[in-house]
Amino acid sequence: MKIAKPFSKMMCLLLFVFAAVSFAQTTIKVTYYTGSTQNYTIENSGKLYFSGSNLLVKTASSASDISIPTGIIRKITFSSAILATQEIGINKDQIRLYPNPSAEFIRITSDKKESLKVKIYSAEGRLVLSGTYQPNEDINISSFREGFYLVQVNNTTLKLIKK
Repeated sequence: MKIAKPFSKMMCLLLFVFAAVSFAQTTIKVTYYTGSTQNYTIENSGKLYFSGSNLLVKTASSASDISIPTGIIRKITFSSAILATQEIGINKDQIRLYPNPSAEFIRITSDKKESLKVKIYSAEGRLVLSGTYQPNEDINISSFREGFYLVQVNNTTLKLIKK
């Protein structure tokens, strides 16, 4: 199986995230697998980009780029100065995806018992599955290629690894 370069995958991820929120963002919250978080403010002179397998953050207050290995990042959320106190992509409904990584199927749980609008995107940004599911319903991913996917559930984006 041919695997795309990590840089290409991460650029597609970045484009997907920016398209998903659809307007200029100023604050980035990085959530790590350890559970800790870090906020970065991107002002006019700042930027966010990927190089190799690292997320690089340039803020107005930092003299050099802040480098974060993508392998330790669980989630990245964005918020805008326009929203002031509201963040985009907060997991208000406690949406969880399991098992992860997975080979055959995934299930998505939520504190709410309503239907879940699910879209799954490949690392290249291609929509590979779209549908409405009930919480805990099996979602078949056996036909997906191994790799990294983004799962958009209502207004929350989660990372999925297909093995």
